[in-house]
Amino acid sequence: MAKNLIIGGFTNYEINQLKPWVLSAKEVAGDNDVVLLVGKTSEETIKWLKNQGVIVAPMAQSQNVPIHVLRFLSIYEYLRNNWAKYRFVVTTDVKDVYFQDDPFKMIEERCSKYYKLLIASEELKYKDEPWGDDNLKQAYGPYIYEQFKNNTIYNVGTFGGVSEYVKDMVFNIFTNAINRPIGICDQAVFNVLIGTQPYKDICYPTNSWACEAGTVADPTKMDYFRPNLIGYEPVFKDGIVMTSDQYVYPIVHQYDRVPEWKKFVAEKYGQEDESKFFTYKV
Repeated sequence: MAKNLIIGGFTNYEINQLKPWVLSAKEVAGDNDVVLLVGKTSEETIKWLKNQGVIVAPMAQSQNVPIHVLRFLSIYEYLRNNWAKYRFVVTTDVKDVYFQDDPFKMIEERCSKYYKLLIASEELKYKDEPWGDDNLKQAYGPYIYEQFKNNTIYNVGTFGGVSEYVKDMVFNIFTNAINRPIGICDQAVFNVLIGTQPYKDICYPTNSWACEAGTVADPTKMDYFRPNLIGYEPVFKDGIVMTSDQYVYPIVHQYDRVPEWKKFVAEKYGQEDESKFFTYKV
């Protein structure tokens, strides 16, 4: 049987910033592959990644395309040559993601027949989330905005599904994003794609696969977001982020928005205080 794949990409990160993603991905991956597409980093970090059993491949290079968009070209290039080796693929952000459980279990359940992609809800509609709302307006203008403002936002930093469909999705994100008037537009592009055919009918929406903490748990924003949440707020119990009915999220995204979670993750994975280091800015 074909393997599955967890894949991400980064530039300007070093070991300390990568520990939660790498160590947790390897914990849950089993015999499946973990790949990082690497831009600028040190030889020490490359050596450390390989020692952890991570497959390292180069990030695409461009002076004109933001890393937020370029990563999707990089993932596409890797999958273009390797997609047939994998049954399912999960792609996530790197610096603010860690894994709590096997992310392929739900994909196996939901994407083996009709559905081809699993997408993670932010639990808010565009019109109720100021950053996303403004980002959609800037990326597409008023005509498209009016059509999508009442749609639920799905986070482009965590999705997965059937290998060939993930390959084609990242290609479509890249080719659509490079023509937008703003640099950071990958999430707006993703939501327009999944809100229209052919993707609309083959994406399985979920609010229990990846916890999108930026909209459901950030303590600085919950008083504002809570009245408009579509689903539930997560529960943090005994070091585990769970749904309100105690289902463990396989993926936790934007955990660094919640001080208690960030502290727990840093201690669990031996991550030092970032303030001690010079950190690159992307």
